Amino acid sequence: MSVYADIQKLEPGAEIELFELDARSITGGGTGDVLRFHGYTQVGSIWWQGLEYAPWPIQAEGFELNPDKPPMPMLSVGNVDGRITALCLAYQDLVGALLVRHRTFGRYLDARNFADGNASADATQEFPPDKWFLERKASETSTLVQFELASALDFGQQQLPGRTIIANSCSWLQRGGYRGPYCGYTGGPVAKADDTPTSDPAQDVCGGRLSSCKLRFGQNNPIPFGSYPAAGLLRT
Repeated sequence: MSVYADIQKLEPGAEIELFELDARSITGGGTGDVLRFHGYTQVGSIWWQGLEYAPWPIQAEGFELNPDKPPMPMLSVGNVDGRITALCLAYQDLVGALLVRHRTFGRYLDARNFADGNASADATQEFPPDKWFLERKASETSTLVQFELASALDFGQQQLPGRTIIANSCSWLQRGGYRGPYCGYTGGPVAKADDTPTSDPAQDVCGGRLSSCKLRFGQNNPIPFGSYPAAGLLRT
């Protein structure tokens, strides 16, 4: 099973939302400046992918996609004992800190969360993490601090498309490499760089062409080709 198969069910199970606040870019510190927490304050720590997420009063909303306007998430954090106020005073309202939202189902959480272990624990089963930057402190009281979030595109003034449109050269070879996370091929050796067959793993090299991808994933199957074949049809 996977999270994508689960989400199609009538009763997919309990979805778990975990947050990671990485302030190292503004504090100049080490791993101690990465805070991990969850909003289920009636339970203790939750372990996911070998890392501990502590309970903290938190609410994040506004992540939903809307065709009329980009999402504008808001993060509300409990100001327990004034700790968030102290962080804001020390690090310029935490503007620029990276917030990562992890989502999975309870059945995949680490085995150490359960007294009898968890046979279905699987650290790879999560939806693609959402990454946002703290853009502005919207409000602050003695009990609650709210932050406006911005996507990496908005915060860094990036522009789309982020990849150069090339007709027949797979960009995944430069981003993660052959058999990397974007390519996703895990089968046996298939062909050399010129697409001639080989069974030698040392000579198995992807040529980066559409034909190279089809040799590995099949002629009529969906393929993760990292290029734009139709671009070659354009004439200027």
